[in-house]
Amino acid sequence: MGHDAPVDERLDAVHELWSTYREQGTEQAIPLLDPEVEFVAHDGRAYRGHDGVRRFFAEFEERGERFMASPYTFEPQDPDLLVIGHRRIQSEDGVRGGYLFFVHSFREGRVSRISAHTSREDALADIKARAGG
Repeated sequence: MGHDAPVDERLDAVHELWSTYREQGTEQAIPLLDPEVEFVAHDGRAYRGHDGVRRFFAEFEERGERFMASPYTFEPQDPDLLVIGHRRIQSEDGVRGGYLFFVHSFREGRVSRISAHTSREDALADIKARAGG
């Protein structure tokens, strides 16, 4: 499944990824990602590969926090898929959170890049820039 993959295949892959993450946890979701996945946090920090994704989540644990995210809307935005969701970070001080816009890109049937953005406009600009537009 490349950029020319049917929309329903991209939707299925992202739905499976998010469902696995929410129901079974990060470790069970990681194999659904491309081994060379690029995971870009909303602050621009990039994590590479499966170990990078593990490191992203481990950094929260090291601070005594728990990162949680829930998808609300799945939108095809060729050649990618945009997921609008809410993230929550739980700590001893309580829970803080906000909406995030997650761009999902694909390579050979797997999500090969996820980038988080704090606005829809930034997410769409990311898609456009990487698509060469």
